[in-house]
Amino acid sequence: MDSEQKYSLQEFEKRLKNNDFPFEGITESGSAQFKFLKPSCYAGTAIHAGNRIRQELRDAVAVDPLDQYREEDPGTEKFIQHFPIQIIALDSRFEYDLNRSSDRAVYLTPDMAWGLTVWNCPLTAAEINTSLAKHHEFHRLMDMVTDFLVQQNNRAFIFDVHSYCYQREQRAPWYVDNKPVINLGTEAINQAIFGRSIKIFLDRLKEISVDGRLISVRENDVFKGGYLARRLCARNHDQLAVFAIEFKKIFMDEWSGEFYPAIFNDLVEKFSQAVSVFTNELESKPEK
Repeated sequence: MDSEQKYSLQEFEKRLKNNDFPFEGITESGSAQFKFLKPSCYAGTAIHAGNRIRQELRDAVAVDPLDQYREEDPGTEKFIQHFPIQIIALDSRFEYDLNRSSDRAVYLTPDMAWGLTVWNCPLTAAEINTSLAKHHEFHRLMDMVTDFLVQQNNRAFIFDVHSYCYQREQRAPWYVDNKPVINLGTEAINQAIFGRSIKIFLDRLKEISVDGRLISVRENDVFKGGYLARRLCARNHDQLAVFAIEFKKIFMDEWSGEFYPAIFNDLVEKFSQAVSVFTNELESKPEK
């Protein structure tokens, strides 16, 4: 397989319809990398993992690289690296934010970007439209992915993986700070149909320990799910659950960008195990 092969959305859709697996590549405009290793009832996304800002915009960027890095979700693609279906965004949320609707996707003013000034001069309409075209391409890709999942399965799941900053107020150790290590956003999900699945997954997450400590797990606490989860669940309300997962950045120093590999790798491995147990349970006792 060629991970650098470009696919138009039409070519991508044709591969899906023909069940032509495995295949991987990137979208035509480069908004995302994807891997379809085998058909499945679930997929993983890392829509804020990317750090790129396209060349023609770089001179206009005002945001400090460390501020940019802190507000992105570095490393989140690793949490889905063993998933049978993986969609990874390649561009920075500071170029366009895939977890916001198109009218809010480009951070034009500081109030849209945590008080940060992103651009040192106003973007032109053409520059904004190029970014929004990539935003549109990504969401069309996700429409095709979810349509495939629900057509192949009675119930389908997307694990929408993010990370969040917790040290803005104080720089306390992660196990002292009261915010959850994993927050599961489920507000957009049809609870009547997927309530049992939500409980099972929460139970599996609550079994995770990192560095010898059981982690804290909560539902709809610091986040309830963003635009991607709301949009996809609305399109397939009775057949699709999008788990909006936020990892507390216990695996890095938010302010310097330093990674803690031991903690990161441990959390990635334990999360992968929890997903594996959860999906195996679903296959043995599927939702009715």
